[in-house]
Amino acid sequence: MLPAWIEKILEGMGIAGAIIFVQFAANVGLIAFCRYLLVQANKVYGFRLAERDALINAMNNTSKVLADMLKVTEERNELTEEQARLIEKQSQAFELLKVTILAQYDSIRDHNNASAMAVAAMADAIRQLSHMVVENRHIATGHVQAVNAAIGELSVNLRGAIQSASQSQITEMRNLLGHVTVVARKRKVTK
Repeated sequence: MLPAWIEKILEGMGIAGAIIFVQFAANVGLIAFCRYLLVQANKVYGFRLAERDALINAMNNTSKVLADMLKVTEERNELTEEQARLIEKQSQAFELLKVTILAQYDSIRDHNNASAMAVAAMADAIRQLSHMVVENRHIATGHVQAVNAAIGELSVNLRGAIQSASQSQITEMRNLLGHVTVVARKRKVTK
């Protein structure tokens, strides 16, 4: 029934030996249980260390991501500031362009007004010159007609005087008039 070593303890020590044996067995069981708990605690501690390492890695990665996000945010802020400066320069350029366009518009309007006045003055001068040319043509036509009439009258008077005059008077008239050469043109013959 009982193993030999237990019977030996009971015979040699009695009840006190049994109690010591039970206590010893209980201590062994407690030690085994403590070892079991220690192994379990070491496993849990290992899990917790692994979780801690994972958490530290996650926090490090999160801090790196936050640092990168901070860097990107700073770059975005710099770009936004640069964009604001460029927009300001562009608005100044548009203001200069607006002023230039308005000045060109005023200049073109003044030029067009001056050109219109010059064209109107030229048209008035052309009308006056045309009127003067017409008047001069009428006057010249009147003078030409008067000269033609005077020449015709002189021609008639000269023919009459020539016919009535003597040879000496013709010679005297030629001397007064000078030598006049009369050139007769040949008629063109058209075939």
